[in-house]
This record gives sequence, C-alpha cells and structure tokens, in this order.
Amino acid sequence: MSASIQIAYATRSGSTAEVAESIAATLREVGLWADLAAVGKVESLQGTTALILGAPLYMGKFPRDFHWFLGHHRSALTHLHPFCFVLGPTRPESADFEEARKQAEQEFAHYQWLHLAGLQVFGGRWDVNLLPFPFSLARRLPFNPLAKVPGEDIRDWSAIHDWSLTIAAQIKPAA
Repeated sequence: MSASIQIAYATRSGSTAEVAESIAATLREVGLWADLAAVGKVESLQGTTALILGAPLYMGKFPRDFHWFLGHHRSALTHLHPFCFVLGPTRPESADFEEARKQAEQEFAHYQWLHLAGLQVFGGRWDVNLLPFPFSLARRLPFNPLAKVPGEDIRDWSAIHDWSLTIAAQIKPAA
C-alpha cells in the first residue's frame, strides 16, 4: 500500500509555496508523489497517511488561513502526526531562528491535540515590493521605515532538500 502524502501550506507572497514545491520535487526524486495545495484548497485529509504543513510567520503569528485549516481539519489532524516547516527569519542570525522556533511553538500551543512529527524553521524571504494587501499599503506611506529594510532571501535550498529527504526516509517505509 502506498502512502498518500499531502503537502498543505499557507502563503502570502509565494515564498512558502516555493518551499512546498521544492519539498514535493524532492519527494518525487525518491519515488514518492504528494498532493500539493494551499491550505484553503484542501477539502479533505481523508486517506492521507503523511502530511507536511508549511506556514510563514508574520510578526510572530501564523496567517489566519493556516489557523482555519488546523481547526477545520481537527478530527483528521488528531490522528496524523504532520511534519511542519515554518519560514520566519530574514536574517541569518541564530537568535532570529531561535525566536522563530519559539514563536511557532507558541502558535502550535493553541492546538494541544496536534502532535507534530517534527518542526523545522527555515529562513524566509523579505521583499517590501512583494508584501500582500493590506501590508502593501505601507509601501506608499511617506517616510516608510519598511522601505529602508533591504530585501533578503535566506531560504537555504540545500537544507530544505536535506530535510525533505529525511521526511521521505520516514514516509517511504510506510509506502
């Protein structure tokens, strides 16, 4: 029996979606196939044997649609032990990664019934020009301090690939 793998992610500017797509590509490299969808597009987790969740942190919080997904699929999620990746820091400082992990753990603490198989924090991408509405309005404000923050993309594609292979090794025996 093969594993039914679902990758569900929340994204605003597309960065988390790109990481989810990379994870799906890595799984395909080792002979596994996964359904890939934004959390709002996942209708059911019925038949899912392995789940990978992805979410960005914005000001220390997960997006509303990610919280909706967790609540909406609670009954299925109580039996699954999803792997989760979080994109947060936009500076390669270890303290930023530690803080992002702490923030993600605080967000998941609202869901005591959810037991993750693993939580991984990856660096994120920051580009003031890619901010979604309503944050994009800040670009137009005179003397906007965000405009002075340089764009960064510290997603470590090698680390993402390696983490994906680790998950594949754990899923594949069940496949």
